[in-house]
Amino acid sequence: AESFDAVFTAPVLDPGFIRDVLGLEDGDGPLLNLLGVPEEAEAAAAQWVFGHGHLRDWEGAPTDLAALLADPAGFEGRLRLALEPFSDAPDIALETLDWRATAAQAARTLSQAADHGRRAIRLNRAAPPPGPLLTLPKTDPAPRFEAAPQTAAAPAPKERIIERVVERERARRKLPDRRKGYIQKAAVGGHKVYIHTGEYEDGELGEIFIDMHKEGAAFRSLMNNFAIAISIGLQYGVPLDEFVDAFVFTRFEPAGRVTGNDSIRSATSILDYIFRELGVSYLSRQELANAQADHTQAEGQNWGELGDGKPKDGEAVPAARFISKGFARGSAPDNLVVVPFGRKLETEPRPGGETEAAACPSCGDFSLQQRGAGWTCDTCGAAPALQGGDQG
Repeated sequence: AESFDAVFTAPVLDPGFIRDVLGLEDGDGPLLNLLGVPEEAEAAAAQWVFGHGHLRDWEGAPTDLAALLADPAGFEGRLRLALEPFSDAPDIALETLDWRATAAQAARTLSQAADHGRRAIRLNRAAPPPGPLLTLPKTDPAPRFEAAPQTAAAPAPKERIIERVVERERARRKLPDRRKGYIQKAAVGGHKVYIHTGEYEDGELGEIFIDMHKEGAAFRSLMNNFAIAISIGLQYGVPLDEFVDAFVFTRFEPAGRVTGNDSIRSATSILDYIFRELGVSYLSRQELANAQADHTQAEGQNWGELGDGKPKDGEAVPAARFISKGFARGSAPDNLVVVPFGRKLETEPRPGGETEAAACPSCGDFSLQQRGAGWTCDTCGAAPALQGGDQG
């Protein structure tokens, strides 16, 4: 240590001692000054403890050493000058010139060194002081032109709401206790599937039930719970479009040909068939139907005998074909009929416009499209090779 500031500080002194005993905090300043020790007493004590660093003030020095101790640098210079004539190599002395010294002053220094008998000397220019070295003349500030006062202040822009986000707590929309819907029976790959739907008063789908005929208990329970999950999502406001887009084209067994449904003839899985049926029935997404509606069921029953819901030309149809008698509970009169109106749509194809549908050998869907010289299935993406002119 060279001073008391490096001694009376942490970690030389315990921080707890400084805080608890002395009542000070380390880092507030020199401890001796904070404790009231005068600077003169501290300096005198430092000379006795750490020493002077030189012998210039040694009062008991011999007379021969007094001049040496008074000017050690001058004595060293005179000693070098005395040894210079007897040295083989020149003793290079370092001389520092002022940072503003000129070439004439440097030449004068070299001449003085030669007069003293020095054979070599090294000149070094001192570093200039920090700050600007040039005294720049003061200039008058540029005149400031005051702007003319405005006669009328511009109107402040009006704040407009670009987007408003309103967060509302989503509540479950309850279905009526007595609700309408329909039941669709079909078979997918030989496995019978019953779809039960429940609707709100406005006709929007609110629940579904899926019943598998002669399936294992695990698979039937899984489909029942899946239907419950879909129903809860519908009642909490999830659009049916989201479910349809998520589950169509899913692929697992049972799959293949669909019988009993006049709009869907093939499906890649049970879920694919269910959401194709819901998309066609409730969303009018006819692109999901892969068969034209006909008048014959797969079981051999004729739709014309049971009623397809479409009146013949100019014939009134009883409302019992569209309204459930049990659901209405007799509130609908028996003589209520539906009278056709408007222009009849063309349902039969024009002559010469029929084309034989091609079934995909991979998925069984009637969605093969000819691409150049080959065929591509729009449902599964397969590209079967149809030989000859056979497309079926």
